[in-house]
Amino acid sequence: MRRVWPFALAAAVFAAAAALVALHVHVPQWVRPAVPDSAEVRLHGALLAVLLAVLARGLAGRRKTAYWAGMVAAVCGALTFGPGVPAVLLLIIGVLLALRPADFPAVPALSRVRTAVAGGLIVLAGGGLYDAALHWDAHLRVDLLSLLLIAAVVVLVVLVAPGPAPAPADELTRSVVRGLAAHPASGTLAPFALRHDKAYVFSPDGRAALGYKVAFGVAVAGGDPVGHPDSYAAAVEAFTARCARDGWRPAVLGVRAELAELWHAHGLRSVGIGDEVLLDLDSFSLDTRAMRNVRQAVARTHNAGVRTVIVREGDLAPALRAELAEVSARWLRGSRERGFSMILDGLLTGAHPDCVLVIALDRAGRVVGFQRYALCAGGEALSLDTMRRDRGGPNGLNERMIVDLVDRARQWSVPVLSLNFAAFRTLLDAGSGRRGLERLGYRALHLLDPWIQLESLYLFNAKFRPNYRPRSVAFPSWWSIPTVAAVMLGLEFTGSGTRRAPETEPTLAAGPTMVTGDAE
Repeated sequence: MRRVWPFALAAAVFAAAAALVALHVHVPQWVRPAVPDSAEVRLHGALLAVLLAVLARGLAGRRKTAYWAGMVAAVCGALTFGPGVPAVLLLIIGVLLALRPADFPAVPALSRVRTAVAGGLIVLAGGGLYDAALHWDAHLRVDLLSLLLIAAVVVLVVLVAPGPAPAPADELTRSVVRGLAAHPASGTLAPFALRHDKAYVFSPDGRAALGYKVAFGVAVAGGDPVGHPDSYAAAVEAFTARCARDGWRPAVLGVRAELAELWHAHGLRSVGIGDEVLLDLDSFSLDTRAMRNVRQAVARTHNAGVRTVIVREGDLAPALRAELAEVSARWLRGSRERGFSMILDGLLTGAHPDCVLVIALDRAGRVVGFQRYALCAGGEALSLDTMRRDRGGPNGLNERMIVDLVDRARQWSVPVLSLNFAAFRTLLDAGSGRRGLERLGYRALHLLDPWIQLESLYLFNAKFRPNYRPRSVAFPSWWSIPTVAAVMLGLEFTGSGTRRAPETEPTLAAGPTMVTGDAE
């Protein structure tokens, strides 16, 4: 779409002029409308400034309501100013707006229109009652034009607000997405599209889908489209069209480099935020000098008598499931699960029965840790979802569980293991090569590590000498970064919650149960 910011800027300039008049600041006579100065006129100017500011926001957001209101305001403003430069400018703006209706596609829902009308009527009725109650004091009464302007502000605020967030998809829709996520081209983040808090858009042919969640007017897609790659572009187009229609800002977390152009074609920009950590199981080996730390960590768990069990989550016995839940609760210490784009929900609830669990048991058979993985890329990869451990368990539990899963994945002919996400890896990996702002950025990450654990996670990942796949975020404009970043951080850090899925939910095939390690 073509740029619309000049219209928003024009409305903002007239809003500023009205505010100056309301504040009784001297402005050139040709800028002022041909009306006498008075307290009542200054009140009208203040209310008009607010109305025009809301109009500017609506024009910037491509709202159809703002488009029509802008043309009405241009005509009314020209008539109010009378012959002169402002009137000519307003008429030109009105004509240019009239030529570009397609650039303002965001139409309010019918429920939003009803709310706006009700709000405006309440303002008018309330103002009428207020004036009737104070009929004896003309100085305290509100004139009709002020009431109309207040009502117009209320109506416009409601109509230019982003559309309401859609409800999460139902189980039937999610079962369709599950089939698309199993496509070999869907990638290692595809399983996370199955979170129960996501809504979906589909390509017109139904061969690709994109999961997203809306918060504060920002629609955040978690990862790339899933399904057939030939339909990815159509799924992205369907998502951006939905965002345009509902007045949402589109944004994406976890874009693969090779798919970034799909988003660039719709005007989004992208910036790298880190790398997905991948283990190539064909070349992975503990028998190298570089893997000494991992080898020693694994050896400590063997010496401590730890053994591991690898099992499909849907096959867990109730007693073991309850014990795992206790370990998870102790690890979380009362906090909620965090994450959005690279984590599933419903841990141990049966929501995702085909996930693979690696469970670490001590000498007495008690659970001391577990990890959950999702099968992805048509069975060509396993993607880490959750890591839990008993804080009093032996060191090296996570390394041991990963190494044992590597052995089992090879038996399943799974060639890739996707581990954690290494946020800002290039910054953390730069070492002495950091300069200026990079040093400040690293220092901030280092100081915040006890809470966000980015550096600790990076160091853990690096021990495995993995491969890295760059991931980026996509956003509509540089001006949108503060809002988009705040929403993304909120989704990733405020918790995900869980829900129980129906027992009849369809499943994908997974490997059998296996016990490995030093069994007693």
